[in-house]
Amino acid sequence: MKIVVAPDKFKGSLSANEVCASIEKGIKKLDEQIEVLKVPLADGGEGTLGVIESLYNPIRVKCEVLDPLSRPIEAYYLKSNNTAFIEMAKASGLQLLKKKERNPLYTTTYGTGQLIKDALDRGVSEIYLMIGGSATNDGGIGMAQALGYSFKDRFGGELLPVGESLTKIQKVIPPIDTVSITKCKVTVLTDVQNPLFGEDGASRIYGPQKGASHKEVELLDNGLEHLANLMGNANELMVGTGAAGGLGYGAMSFLGADLRSGIEVLLEISDFKKLLKNTDLIITGEGKFDEQTLSGKVIFGVSQAANQNNIPYGILCGVQDDFEIKDMAPVFVDEVSRLSNSFQDSMKNASTYLTELAAQQLAAFIKS
Repeated sequence: MKIVVAPDKFKGSLSANEVCASIEKGIKKLDEQIEVLKVPLADGGEGTLGVIESLYNPIRVKCEVLDPLSRPIEAYYLKSNNTAFIEMAKASGLQLLKKKERNPLYTTTYGTGQLIKDALDRGVSEIYLMIGGSATNDGGIGMAQALGYSFKDRFGGELLPVGESLTKIQKVIPPIDTVSITKCKVTVLTDVQNPLFGEDGASRIYGPQKGASHKEVELLDNGLEHLANLMGNANELMVGTGAAGGLGYGAMSFLGADLRSGIEVLLEISDFKKLLKNTDLIITGEGKFDEQTLSGKVIFGVSQAANQNNIPYGILCGVQDDFEIKDMAPVFVDEVSRLSNSFQDSMKNASTYLTELAAQQLAAFIKS
């Protein structure tokens, strides 16, 4: 029997690699002879670089960059031959700020632009940019400024590349040399489908969790719409342009990037379909199995691959919301919270509970 274990991380508790190990332990507890192939996955958010490192043998390139509040920090990206893998959360992520520091009016993606510039200066021909977990809502103008773009107010003054400045931009001046930027193929990995602005846009949906008040959300939303009108390229109509506070839009507009589903790209570069040969069962999972899963999270991507290849699959998660899973058709869904005593217990002992869930569900699957 061959089982492919292909989960995302359990955010705040276990990395994708640790989830794989915990599930494998449960499988082996039931039967040591079962072949287990571990394929840790991600959807373009935080932790994606760790998954990339397990798939390739890349080098880490360290850089001093500016964090979301323009303070110097050390960040890194991965480089494999002429390809760079950049996770914006390393330079511009919400986890870099204390709770009291969070406010997307004053944060910037400049540090992410510095990572991109360093990769371009090293002559890479392709960049994969992962944009989950941002602390920003600047439409990518911070990233663009780090690459030589200039944003002027009505008096001709240079604006700080933060969310607060968006409504004040009157002129966008590109760098003298845009060839070195546009000749590089840039693919943006995103795990959300939000447009740039509006009711389902970046500011209204994600602004509050980044520290914005209702009034500030309105200002930021107006700012992103103003930027789009100024640029006039219709990129704002594309699905996913609202990811990372509009960095999806900024990457398309300033880098000529393509936006893609993060899990689709990870499944491609891991050669997932080939790995499924002679597979009897797939086990996937993530920390929270909810309606957002259907927007392109790891479980959804794996479910599609399983169903397309007529392979049964099951889901193990931290907690499951009550929602309609439509035609996903898993053979089982189970959650850590069923075994734990509390949320804190779930977080602290997720590995132990996952091992037990894997053993229980596999036994039931074999019996059926």
